[in-house]
Amino acid sequence: MDTVILKQIIPKIGRILKVFREKTGKNQGDVATDAGISVSMLSQIERGQVSASIETLIAVCAAVGMEPSELFKLVTGDKPVRIHNSSERLKTEVGGIRYEQLMTSNHGTYQAEMFLLDVLPGCKTALSSDGHDGVEMGFVLQGCAELIVDNAVYSVKNGDSIWFNSNRPHQLFNNGKELFRAVWSISPPHVDYLGNADPERPDSSL
Repeated sequence: MDTVILKQIIPKIGRILKVFREKTGKNQGDVATDAGISVSMLSQIERGQVSASIETLIAVCAAVGMEPSELFKLVTGDKPVRIHNSSERLKTEVGGIRYEQLMTSNHGTYQAEMFLLDVLPGCKTALSSDGHDGVEMGFVLQGCAELIVDNAVYSVKNGDSIWFNSNRPHQLFNNGKELFRAVWSISPPHVDYLGNADPERPDSSL
């Protein structure tokens, strides 16, 4: 393989594996142990500092629940159409908040992520006190909730569409008696919601 191409691919492999690890909520120690490598080696792979063997990449993929074929598809470039069935989608649940990643685009100019968001009654996402880059949009499929942006409270319910600038402090609270469910989109993708939650508290990051 051309040396220039290889230098481009190695960091890309690292970024993809890091994103998948973060989305599963695992730290580097968990994945390194499952893959049978050192934490130092995994760190170097994620930072694009080493060219890992095929065997090592397969082991890391297994540790983060990713098919090796998917890794190589992502590395070799986007297809004009991607379809994910339910068995291929990343899912997590912490403290009454459930996320299911429907689709993500991490390459090129137009980066975005779309997921299914469930918030159980009485639960709320963690306050994003500093916000983060980008914008968020949502469409409420079921239930009602309070969306808090910059300390202003907005009531949202079944059938409502939502947009806000996510660099402002924000939080979502299900103050109703039934499940709140929405299709949510973040651009650019923001991975914290799949890993940085405290299981002892009824909230998670949005």
